[in-house]
Formats: sequence, structure tokens, C-alpha cells
Amino acid sequence: MPEGDTLFRIAAGLAPALTGQPVLALVLPKSSQRVAHLVGHRIERVEARGKNLLVFFDEGSVLHTHLRMSGLWHLYRTEDPWRRPPEQATAVIEVPGYLAVCFRAPVTRLLRQSDLARDPQLAALGPDLLGETFDLDEALRRIQEQPDTPLGVAIMDQRAVAGIGNVYKSELLFRQRLDPFAPVRCYPEEELRALLDLARAILVANVQMPSGPWRYESPGQFYRYTRTTREGRVPGRKATMYIQPLGGGRRAGALAVYRRARQACYDCGTLIRMKRQGEAQRSTYFCPQCQPSRREA
Repeated sequence: MPEGDTLFRIAAGLAPALTGQPVLALVLPKSSQRVAHLVGHRIERVEARGKNLLVFFDEGSVLHTHLRMSGLWHLYRTEDPWRRPPEQATAVIEVPGYLAVCFRAPVTRLLRQSDLARDPQLAALGPDLLGETFDLDEALRRIQEQPDTPLGVAIMDQRAVAGIGNVYKSELLFRQRLDPFAPVRCYPEEELRALLDLARAILVANVQMPSGPWRYESPGQFYRYTRTTREGRVPGRKATMYIQPLGGGRRAGALAVYRRARQACYDCGTLIRMKRQGEAQRSTYFCPQCQPSRREA
């Protein structure tokens, strides 16, 4: 599932081509909703909210997509060939010179802007880590309202705090040396606050990075870097950027724990493990030595 900063960068990549442009065509191939009335209207803005992408139209409609595990957006020049089969498209927006195509998004729907505040999927979102006015106290309160929930599950709950995905979950908890499987009540407020502070700092740093692969050692002592894919979600943009703490012998461009099960921890040499947790059985990668089991007092 894309992380919050991935959606932010997708929105930033689509916005220059779409914002202010008239809609020449709009198709939702997998939906029965009427969309023809939007042709001729202009796109006001493209916005990311947590892991949701919203395209606002000047007549009051909003296109909402959630990519979950399989979805992605591509931006093409009108004459360019698509890099995915047309039957995978769930939304196609044509404006002068460009086609924005969303592929395989499980959630693709048209809403009214006036209904966003009451929409069950969007109104329940917790404070957005990439929001201009992120409310850390509110996010902390929502996490602490789940005292019996394992920490690795609680910080992935978008109703508590929006923007943390599976990669950041594992990397952040390793960075802070926190046990993903201990319930929230095992953690004092200062540890949870520090975790959220770091999460916001890293996501903000990643979306502010200029394009191009590079390595940066910040005062906070973590790597920031990009990696490219053959199917960049927006041409000229990079895929999700990850982070890791600095450590002896660590290689630039390597995640600390994510997808490193049965490989040696860069810090202590213990084999990284993976366990699934939560109703969705999402994978959690951790070092049993660096992240010892948290026992309740």
C-alpha cells in the first residue's frame, strides 16, 4: 500500500498538468456513476489526504481514489502509449495535452464537495502527517484510545493518524527501538509523541526532496534517498522514498528491516524477523534484539 508521502508526490506530479484545465473527457470504466456532465468544467486542484487522492472540479464534484495495494496513477502526453492495459483503468481524465489514468484502484468514485465532511471514508481520517497544520495532540489522543491494540497496528490505523503505511511502520518502529507487538498501553506518552514527531519529520523531508537519486545525512541522523522504477507513477517523479537510521557498515539505499527477513540486522547482526499482525494480517519486520519484547509493568 502506498505511503502518505507517495500520495502527496502523486498529487504534486498530477497537479501541474491538470489544475485549471478544462475536462475534455472523463471516464470511470468500472463505475456506473454519471460523469458526462463534468466535460467542459475545469479542475480546481489535486489534493492528497492521507492515502486518498482527491481531484476537485469547479462545479462542486470531487473524484476520490484510494490505491490500496494495487492501484497507481500514470500521467501521459495525449499521444503517448499507455504502459498498462486499458482494461485495468479505473479512471481516465483528459485535459488539453494530457491524460491522467488511474489503474487498478479499488476505490474510484465521484462525490460532492459538500459531502466530504460527512463521508464515512474521509471524515473519519485522523490528523494527516503531511497536513499543513498537523495536530500531534489529537493523533496522540486517538492512538491512546486504543490501549489494547498492538502499536504496529495502531499507527497504521488511518482513523488515528493518516499517512503511515507498511514500510514506514516497520522502519519507524525499528528506528525508535519499539516492540510492534506490545499494546499501546505499554508506551508512555513521551515515546508515542517522539514516534509521531519522527514520522512527520521523515514524511515532510521526503516530499520536499528534489527529484533525482541522492543521499543526504541530516542532523537527525537518517538517510533519505530515492529509487526509480520502470513504472514511475508520474513521469519525471520518483517512487516512494524510504528512510533508515545511520549505523556502522550500513549501505546507502538499503532499508533497515523492511523485506529483510532472515538477513542480519545492520546494527547488531541478529536475523531480522517478519510476523503478521492485525485483521488485515499486514507484515511487520523487526529486529528481536534491537526491539525487545515490551513487558507490561
